[in-house]
Amino acid sequence: MESSKCLLQLGRQRCGEAKNDVISCEQLSSAQSVFGVVNKSVTFLTASSTPIKDILWKKGKDKVVEKEENLDESVYPPFRERILLNIVTGDLTIFNLSSSDEDEYEFESTSIKDSIKFSLTVFEPLPSPTLNCTLINETVIVQCGIPEVYSSHRDLITYSWYCPLAGCEDGLESSILHVKKENDLSQEIQCTISNALLNSTSSLVLRTCVPADHSRHRYVLLAVPLLVIVLIVVFLGAFQRWRAE
Repeated sequence: MESSKCLLQLGRQRCGEAKNDVISCEQLSSAQSVFGVVNKSVTFLTASSTPIKDILWKKGKDKVVEKEENLDESVYPPFRERILLNIVTGDLTIFNLSSSDEDEYEFESTSIKDSIKFSLTVFEPLPSPTLNCTLINETVIVQCGIPEVYSSHRDLITYSWYCPLAGCEDGLESSILHVKKENDLSQEIQCTISNALLNSTSSLVLRTCVPADHSRHRYVLLAVPLLVIVLIVVFLGAFQRWRAE
């Protein structure tokens, strides 16, 4: 379906059936969310259905790359040697991403009616989550956490658990898991932290959360000296009676 009056953009416009060669489009949002990872690449797809004659990409108010018809493209710092421009569709790929690349990007061309905007979020690689547990009132409480030194969009991180025990269904999307002590604590549980692109998992054997019960050993150790004393007394008593005879 082609039209020079409207550019189809996934996540940005909803387009109906063509009537009289015109596609009616409803604006859904001002910018399409795009996610990338530090040191990786990301591509902004214009979804153009017609050839693009001239191209201008901007990051905020600054130019990224510019291409006029029949002229070479001009790339602006800090994007030199870091981008790939599709001069037919206008798609833009940025390589070797850094956190400073986060911003709103805008695609402009006289070949389309409206500009197209993208909001770029760049994630640092996720660390392994930390797992800490305590035993309170016969319940094992496991806390899944993110290291304090990690500061990349913590608000966009979600939690999930793998727990093979009954009763674990509650709170599987929370950072805290409750497990009754009466369960099989030899089982291993896992916590996974995730964002739009990445995930990282840590595991824990529940038995390590419960302090070892040393009381039985203490009673055995106390009983051994008492038994020895009783045997000595009995032996001395028998020996003295033997001498008296």
